[in-house]
Amino acid sequence: MKVLEIGEVAYEPLMRGAELRNDFPGYQEDYLAIHCLIVKHQPRRFMEIGTSAGRGTRVICRAMGIRRFRRNSSVVYSLDVPPGTDPNVIYPEHEDGHPKVAGRACRLPYEQLYGNSMEFDFAPYYPIDGWFIDGKHNFTFAKNDTKKALLSHPQLIIWHDMQIEGVREAVEESLGDRSDYALFRVNDTRIAFAARIEPEPH
Repeated sequence: MKVLEIGEVAYEPLMRGAELRNDFPGYQEDYLAIHCLIVKHQPRRFMEIGTSAGRGTRVICRAMGIRRFRRNSSVVYSLDVPPGTDPNVIYPEHEDGHPKVAGRACRLPYEQLYGNSMEFDFAPYYPIDGWFIDGKHNFTFAKNDTKKALLSHPQLIIWHDMQIEGVREAVEESLGDRSDYALFRVNDTRIAFAARIEPEPH
């Protein structure tokens, strides 16, 4: 995994129009990197795993060029647990919080999906050429979510919380022997990403 500095990922003009998140320490750098990666790689159909309140969803929509009163050809999907799911089931060790209403902080047009990513069938939403994986932060879920993302042969996969050992191990194990993706970690953030390597024209 190659390490990049934040300035190698987030720079002008990619940063233009980015929404700055200051609701949690480090989120400004994390989500600025996410915005710039999406703008650079220009996916047209994007899947987020882990909507939560929807603040990250809003960053994704803005990076995709989606505005409240002006739609383009881009589509954003976001998957979260079904309404009414007991937070103690999602986070049995009380390691995180979860809003009662998924996506309430994002009023930009996107499609809210519900389900458990371990069992969810993403194929009906293909083509998906960009992913943001920010679901349950352990080895089992991170590996499952990464494998499912790779099935769509996307241009770009972004992971949050790569400082968590189980997430990092899952990503490295899933991408370690693949030659069709380059894997990067963004220094001084919680972000890692994989970019598809396009074959050289003959």
